Amino acid sequence: MHVPVFSLHILFVMEQPASMNGSDGDEDMLSKLPSNVLVSILDKLQLRDAVRAGVLSRRWRSLPRRLPRLALHIYDFLPSDEDVQVLYFEDEGDDEQEASPDCPPDTLAQASDTMLEAMATLLASRALGETPACTLAVGFLLRSNYMSIGRLLDDAMATGKACAIEMDISITYDPTDDDDVVHVTSVLLAYGRRFRTLFDGCPAAFGGLTRLVMENMVLRSRDFHDIFAACTRLETLSLRYCHAVPLGLWQVRHARLAELTVAYCGFFRGIDLAWLPRLERFTCRGWLMRPRMSFGHVPLLTTITLSNRRGVGEPALKLSQILANTAVTDLRLNFGGQDIWVKPEVPKRFKKIFRNLKHIKIRNVHEDCGLSWISFLLQASPWLKELHIKLWDHECSVQRDEDEDCFAAKKTNVPWVVAAGFKHYCLTRVTILGIHDTGEKVVAYIRNLVKAAVNLQEIHMRKNTPCNECGVAGEEFPRTNEERHSLRQRVSGGEPVGFKICIQS
Repeated sequence: MHVPVFSLHILFVMEQPASMNGSDGDEDMLSKLPSNVLVSILDKLQLRDAVRAGVLSRRWRSLPRRLPRLALHIYDFLPSDEDVQVLYFEDEGDDEQEASPDCPPDTLAQASDTMLEAMATLLASRALGETPACTLAVGFLLRSNYMSIGRLLDDAMATGKACAIEMDISITYDPTDDDDVVHVTSVLLAYGRRFRTLFDGCPAAFGGLTRLVMENMVLRSRDFHDIFAACTRLETLSLRYCHAVPLGLWQVRHARLAELTVAYCGFFRGIDLAWLPRLERFTCRGWLMRPRMSFGHVPLLTTITLSNRRGVGEPALKLSQILANTAVTDLRLNFGGQDIWVKPEVPKRFKKIFRNLKHIKIRNVHEDCGLSWISFLLQASPWLKELHIKLWDHECSVQRDEDEDCFAAKKTNVPWVVAAGFKHYCLTRVTILGIHDTGEKVVAYIRNLVKAAVNLQEIHMRKNTPCNECGVAGEEFPRTNEERHSLRQRVSGGEPVGFKICIQS
């Protein structure tokens, strides 16, 4: 396991003989700090390192028992040797299924048992009335001893040893490896039933739940309703590749939810955030059909992230309709290197929606789609301070081969004519990443942007890091001082400017 530098420093101090820390019999200076300060230091470390520090000194021995948050994840308990293969049998959510006698030792089950034992030991060391209640953050799989983990969490919450619970629940089954849709659905439904068993069997744990992350499950629609009804303290909910049956409009009401993420979920015909008085951040990634998305009572919603790769024949969306009844300050759009799925609109339609907008981040815009359409967002947000654009700087062969049946191969330019004499008075910083070609198309856009942003303070340009999929990195971006100077001259038109032009290769 990687040990942070700060952790190594603490362990080094604790392991020194008395003659190195001061006079014989004296404590080291770090240990003379108040206990609450030392607990705060340990809380910044990984749990294993914090416990190790407690073992090395009499002064520190009782401190790990006072940690305000205990974070354990099953993957932290796997063998540390990177060459060890994680061996397990896939039970596919069937509680009646047993491992074959010929199956090798189940590494995941062993790791889960070790985590359960560690959690039980840590909780047993926290005497009621002597140590403060803690937040228990546990990441586990819906297999083997998942109910034992749930009961331990439930008991900790019921007895007052825990004041809050965080759960990160996932499975090992990969639906993409199975071409049988019926079988995939059956397996994911089985895991959904396991989650329901956990939910019904641990009412105290779910009653104290503040954060829930779930991945790769099919639940009944009423299960989602029951989660919101029972988890009254829930503040963060993240659903990834989760589905519900039957399909329908997902109406969300919750008094305390502050962050909601829905990623690649096919469980809705639409999302209605009807009543979320404390919601601050909403993220929706990867929808398969045109989403019916509406916002009701969301007075604190400031950050909205919408990410999708536009498929063949999929219509463009009107942001004025999707974002109606919001006053977002931070808008993030990701196009995945495909066609632009936002339809340029008349700026006056956003007068109320963008009245507080300060930051726009636009990611993975394909060069063939152009950049001029972004100007309609500038015209619609007069109080904007920062604009961040990340270009799709290469044609990724890996993703193209995977997506050729789902996404359009040809990207189309999205035109937009900026009104003559348009000026923006609040934009101070522009960042453009992924520039692999300093041709006239990109430079012309930057020059027009510079002319419009009369109070611009800094424009920052650099190429992307190598692609995670195929390793390609742009080669045409200026690398020498002469090339960077030439680009600055082209952007400024050879005239002195009142803002900084930062170019990073």
